[in-house]
Amino acid sequence: MSLKFKRHCPLLVLLMLVMVALVLSMGDQRIVAYDVQDNAQVMKQNIYLAQAEIFSVLGTLGGH
Repeated sequence: MSLKFKRHCPLLVLLMLVMVALVLSMGDQRIVAYDVQDNAQVMKQNIYLAQAEIFSVLGTLGGH
């Protein structure tokens, strides 16, 4: 073994131990997939919600 490898060997062993610990501790974690909406869908949803709020406010004002 070269001197450079002997000097770096403890660091490599430590990194391997950390990786093994992460794999063992987080190996059973679920992966939750989600879908990111595009801007057009978000805008339509925001417009729909804004219209619903406006109509509800106008409905409460007109009901008095």
